Amino acid sequence: MGACHWKCCKDVDHNGTNANGSPSVDDPASSSSIQRIDDDPDWYLPSRKYQAKIDELILQTLKVIGKIGIENPPEVLLKLHTIADQEEGWIKVINSMVSVIPIDNPLGPAVIVFLLDDCPLPNKDTVIRLCKMFDLSKESSTKGRRTPCQQCNMCIILGLLAEKLAGPSSVAMLTQGTLEYLVANLPKVGYFAAASFMSFQQCRFNFGNKSTFLFPPSREFQCFNEHASLTDEDRIVLPRHIQMEQLRNILVQEDSCTLCFDSKAEVTLRPCGHSQARCDAYSFESVRCTFEVTSGVWYYETKIRSAGVMQIGWATKKSKFLNHEGYGIGDDEYSVAYDGCRQLIWHDAKSEDPPNEGMWHPGDILGCLLDVEARESVFYLNGRVVAVTSHLFNVNLPPGERHIQMEQLRNILVQEDSCTLCFDSKAEVTLRPCGHSGFCKKCCVMISECPMCRAKISAIEL
Repeated sequence: MGACHWKCCKDVDHNGTNANGSPSVDDPASSSSIQRIDDDPDWYLPSRKYQAKIDELILQTLKVIGKIGIENPPEVLLKLHTIADQEEGWIKVINSMVSVIPIDNPLGPAVIVFLLDDCPLPNKDTVIRLCKMFDLSKESSTKGRRTPCQQCNMCIILGLLAEKLAGPSSVAMLTQGTLEYLVANLPKVGYFAAASFMSFQQCRFNFGNKSTFLFPPSREFQCFNEHASLTDEDRIVLPRHIQMEQLRNILVQEDSCTLCFDSKAEVTLRPCGHSQARCDAYSFESVRCTFEVTSGVWYYETKIRSAGVMQIGWATKKSKFLNHEGYGIGDDEYSVAYDGCRQLIWHDAKSEDPPNEGMWHPGDILGCLLDVEARESVFYLNGRVVAVTSHLFNVNLPPGERHIQMEQLRNILVQEDSCTLCFDSKAEVTLRPCGHSGFCKKCCVMISECPMCRAKISAIEL
């Protein structure tokens, strides 16, 4: 996975130890000792050499994640990327993320996603080693109920790796112990364990040989799928002993409608109106309405079910809705959004602080008003104005009709004797020695070869 430039790997003496006396990761004798430490059930606790330093870097990333820019990443991210460039360093970064990221911080899952996206992907052997270190089983999940933070972070990491490494690595990860671990975690960390199930199901080989453990969806479960807007292909498959009432308590609340696990470019409004939105999944999801407006005043409300990272607002049909490539509402010039988790207004992938502080919490109501005539959009949090912006109207609204634009192009007259390069000046030059013509004097001054035959131009003749 590359060379590690962290201090623990640099200061190595001839005896296979570094400057602080701990074994080097490159020393064969130390590799077995590291493996024995990894087999410790409390491996994720920050008690090893250099682990505290990485823990500190993870916590610093948690503080700056809301202000990160692609052009100038903070130094802490560069350090973590350098550490994770080697297999041992990657294991230590995963170690720290499981250990120190708090479950009550809405930016915690975003940090895990960001770091796993930025760091090199592990190979199959490293993934298998990580699963052995996690000691995934029903018993370990029961013992870990005193530390729900670590269990939540483990489920997020497992789901992300299963999604990114769909194939042999994903199949190797989904053992009987992994299944039992995720099922035992459903009552505790809910959506994170269920989302991991969904990630593993992307590879059809994962559930092909698990028939003795899993069961085909019942009629009652199919009704739940219809209510939760899940397609037949996106169906969650659970063991027999998980009761439907328990599943409903985990995933479905009264008078609510869960949008979906997957990112979809367009969602048709149901009778419930999708009046509630939740961001329990570890990834950044995006949805948009299929109904456009060109005049009048429009307003909708969104009930915040979780205090996660969400960008909610308005967009035109020219918006780049490429959520898999990182584009969402507020990430281009044709959309504007409010993020109450990071308390930022987003437009054209740039953020600014709102005039009034407005950090949302579960149960809050975010109102979004669009006044086309007044050319402004207003964001409310629990009835209080958070921000008023006109970013969306800096572009021409409504967009020009295509047939009008095409008619204007047809009406542009081009003289028959115009230059074939610029179509601006009159063609009055013949090139020598090839004899090709149809070019103006201005264009011929800027070229050294004939555009038609690529012959060298020795002279031009008017």
